[in-house]
Amino acid sequence: MLHSKLEADHHDTPDRRGDERYVTVLKVGRAVINGHDQLCLVRNMSQKGAKIDVRHNVSVDEKVKIELRSDKVVTGTVRWTGDHVAGVEFDEPVDLADLLKPRPNRSVLRRLPRAPRFECEGVAYLEHDNGVITGVVSNISLHGLCIETHVVAHIEDRVTVRIDGLPARAATVRWVAPNMLGLHFDLPMGYSELARWLDDHGVQHVPGPESR
Repeated sequence: MLHSKLEADHHDTPDRRGDERYVTVLKVGRAVINGHDQLCLVRNMSQKGAKIDVRHNVSVDEKVKIELRSDKVVTGTVRWTGDHVAGVEFDEPVDLADLLKPRPNRSVLRRLPRAPRFECEGVAYLEHDNGVITGVVSNISLHGLCIETHVVAHIEDRVTVRIDGLPARAATVRWVAPNMLGLHFDLPMGYSELARWLDDHGVQHVPGPESR
């Protein structure tokens, strides 16, 4: 059973266990467990399960959704836990080649698949050629953020982003919408840096009775 294989993986991580092939992944993702978002690091994965590092404690038999990208989401159940690590059994076997396929540079869809976003609360100050733009941070990822603001900016505008609790970062305006701006960082945030910031500024959703 996968349960026993995942338990073995907690102590040993060879590339193969029996007939099941495990692939070292080291991909940052978003784990949703009992309605709570948290940053996770997928260490290795097979068609039937994965070993993930988690920021906050999880419990055996909890349901989990893992988002590696907006178009790459899997669901499963926690089968074992350790010190900020968990083994997850997927609800259905996955196609590893498809799941781990690099993000396309172009897409027939209007938007390309994107890295996991995290809803958050914070104020952003964008130093712009025309002054300082103030906005409310709506969501954030390792690579950028979305802010709500009434100030007009333009695609490809260069800004310096300042958010309480984070170092200043150079960024480019990638998209604009009514009262919203999407920014891409020149250099991505670090995993631990974003995880610590989300501890204080992340928005958590309490699941309703229908999702328990």
